[in-house]
Amino acid sequence: MVTGDAVVLRLDVVMRRFAWAGFVVFGGGGLVAVVLALFSGSVSGVVFGLLSVAFAGLILLALRRSASSLAISAAGFTVPGVFEVRWTEVTRLRVYREKRRVGRWMHWWHYRLEWTGSGPEVLLEDGEYAYALGHLGDGARLYGALETLVPRTTRVELA
Repeated sequence: MVTGDAVVLRLDVVMRRFAWAGFVVFGGGGLVAVVLALFSGSVSGVVFGLLSVAFAGLILLALRRSASSLAISAAGFTVPGVFEVRWTEVTRLRVYREKRRVGRWMHWWHYRLEWTGSGPEVLLEDGEYAYALGHLGDGARLYGALETLVPRTTRVELA
């Protein structure tokens, strides 16, 4: 491992499956509505289709803005502009994986880092520092980054 190495993980805070489905439905449906309205000569149909496409654009903007990045490096871990924790401040680090359900059929994985040490007080929660990571796929990149970049003096637990 080189000192400058870092793993950047995307932190999603919206339910991306629903958002992508909405983008596809409103974007595709709006385009179809505009084409059909142009052939039939309906002005209100064109307006409705364009509004639908504009709404799909807003969903896409929300998807892009809903994610920030967690950078895990040999120096520590950080979300730029939000917090920065150096490994020298961490004595114990835990990773929790929780299944969050949406209705009957859908779920996503929610990861949480908890650490003890002298990190930023703004993250203090019930005596421990915590940061909810949101949806990270299967978390393999998170676990790999922690195994590779966390110093041996830090106690790491995967719960």
